[in-house]
Amino acid sequence: MEQQALQGTNRFLIADDHMIVRRGLQDLIHDQFKASAIKEAASIKELHALLSEWVPDLLILDLQMTDGSALDHLERICKEHPAMRVLVYSMRSEAVYAQRVLALGGVGYLSKESSEEEVVRAIRRVLQGFEYMSPRTEMQFLEKKSESIRDPFSQLSDREIAVMEDLLEGKGVKEISARLGVQPSTVATYKARLFDKLGVSNLIDLQTLVVLHRSSPS
Repeated sequence: MEQQALQGTNRFLIADDHMIVRRGLQDLIHDQFKASAIKEAASIKELHALLSEWVPDLLILDLQMTDGSALDHLERICKEHPAMRVLVYSMRSEAVYAQRVLALGGVGYLSKESSEEEVVRAIRRVLQGFEYMSPRTEMQFLEKKSESIRDPFSQLSDREIAVMEDLLEGKGVKEISARLGVQPSTVATYKARLFDKLGVSNLIDLQTLVVLHRSSPS
């Protein structure tokens, strides 16, 4: 296997409740990467304690630990240590959790079913400053993004759609607020949000967008 070519050395922290996984990753990192230090945490409690006194360049994190779900702590960890990159390494479904991990501040998701070559590729990529998802999950992500572009209304919430439909029917803010049972200011907020999401600034532009979209072939 090709040796990674990153300059300098990196500090690694492996947080996993299975010793065999921690040792396997440690051997792989020693073999493939320049590491100035590699430390281990077997629980979320140990992870927080270690991070309070020592911060690595890369945290390789299992999602499920013996003392809870690391997903519940991920956003806090990423905010408290913004220079540290977090690569999740888990048996949990990548299709379900990968985008959630990225939204919470992680930079990559790697299945424990991955080959040794993919593990090395993922670690190399995140150390170089990029995000990592498997090619299959990345394709699914791009397809969802493309679908959102084709259907601009897919990004609206149910309440925003309801307000939009009422606006298109000619109802005013006060009338909509009475129908929905909310304050006029709340309706105004929904209106501002849906205008912003759709990239329109007035009702005429909104009507034009709706007509164009609904008249285009699916």
